[in-house]
Amino acid sequence: MKIILSLIFLFSYVFSTEIISAWNVNAGKINPHLYSPNQMYAQVMIYQGLVRYTEEGIRPEIAESWEISNEGKTYTFHIKRDLKFSDGSPLDAYAIQSNFDAILENKSRHSWLGITNKIKSYKALNPLVFELELNSPYVAVLNELSLPRPFRIIAPNAMINKSTKDGIRAPIGSGAFMLEESVLGVRDVFVPNPYFSGKKPQISRLVMKILPDAHARILAFESGALDILVGRDSISRENFKRLSQNTKYQTITSKPQGTFQIVLNASKDRPTSNKDLRKAIIMAVNKNLIWEKILLQIDPKADFLFNPSLPFADVGLDKIPFNVAEAKRLLKDKKFKPLEFVYIANNPIQKAIAEAIALDLSKIGLEIRLVASESIGFYQSQKNGNFDLIFNDTWGNPYDPHSFIASMLVPSHADFTIQKDLTNKKDIDANIYRILNAYGDKELQQEYTNLLTALHQSDIYLPLAYTLVLGVYRKDKIQSYHFGNMESEFLFEELEMRKKRE
Repeated sequence: MKIILSLIFLFSYVFSTEIISAWNVNAGKINPHLYSPNQMYAQVMIYQGLVRYTEEGIRPEIAESWEISNEGKTYTFHIKRDLKFSDGSPLDAYAIQSNFDAILENKSRHSWLGITNKIKSYKALNPLVFELELNSPYVAVLNELSLPRPFRIIAPNAMINKSTKDGIRAPIGSGAFMLEESVLGVRDVFVPNPYFSGKKPQISRLVMKILPDAHARILAFESGALDILVGRDSISRENFKRLSQNTKYQTITSKPQGTFQIVLNASKDRPTSNKDLRKAIIMAVNKNLIWEKILLQIDPKADFLFNPSLPFADVGLDKIPFNVAEAKRLLKDKKFKPLEFVYIANNPIQKAIAEAIALDLSKIGLEIRLVASESIGFYQSQKNGNFDLIFNDTWGNPYDPHSFIASMLVPSHADFTIQKDLTNKKDIDANIYRILNAYGDKELQQEYTNLLTALHQSDIYLPLAYTLVLGVYRKDKIQSYHFGNMESEFLFEELEMRKKRE
């Protein structure tokens, strides 16, 4: 009888530590070295990097320490002893070297990332020492090694012919969780990695139900079918405000991440190539009303491309004022064809803001044609420049500002498109290259001052807010939960369950 009772107790304990959440799509194959449809939150849960980005700066993860020498060009990483992947295979410097081989075999795919073009050589000097040599100094090396992708480490035996560019055998990492099951369109199930070197998670299973519709996710949460919802687009701001009034739930926010903004296309074949038009648009948009009525005063207001609290980003720029009269003066005797404003069709915040801005701009004589686009088409429009105005974001910690400005050099994002025909584009690019090769805070600060001033004065960015990631959980099931320091770092391994009353 005692054995039976013990088994019943054990079963109830395991069952009670299952947490159920929801996401809009499956996690994908969860290849650490590739991009969509691999979901970043899952890549962070399953794989680790050499280092980790935290509120206090870069901290050890796979590497326990490192030295920087040769005027910022040589990084020597000392690997923690006795690390293992979730299948029990060894995680050492040779495994890290195999990962760098696989990542750089696909170098062109990662050309948007500054470090990719900086790597001169790398080598495992012995099982516990990995050396990385750059062709010139780069201030964002450690930040970029901590990103959700591509410099996360997978077990070499999970690669296909020592490669990951065409897929992997299985998602085998050294993070807190491993994938137990994936059912397309239904769920992904994660369980603790028995070889994880950090603090063991309190939960026994994380079930991520696949619910594409945001309204359905909220209904599932309020019905008790979900324990927690987290993620930038998982909860509307209206529902977040409403749920915060219910004592059964705990709402939480991350620290500010990237800048949510609208970009104006300065390409010579678009009406918005006219600088007076871009300036007038920025001055005529009532950002404060958008912040109050649509963003519901949750996210901090934004006036600049990067949050001034970021390193090197506080450069003393002046805010562009809301001034309808001045906007009308700038457009006096000028005629423009209707402007195309592209937004994601199923994103209610983008739709509401686009409609509000169209109304604002009609007051200065501009006609706006709103273009509702599905997600893939939206990002294709960003890349190929088929827009006059379009929504855009910087990428948050730890991409901003270094990795984000590096991406401006590559024709894969909206920033390259809107900048390419600026009269000072060559100077902007040269400025970015100097930042990517700078060594020393004084030099970097001066270069960032020059760059951010030039971009601000180009009138191609209309910042709206410094975005927060939102979350809500059930107090009867969860004691505490907090976000990580990256937008896609959810830290389910640090979630604390509420203890059952005797």
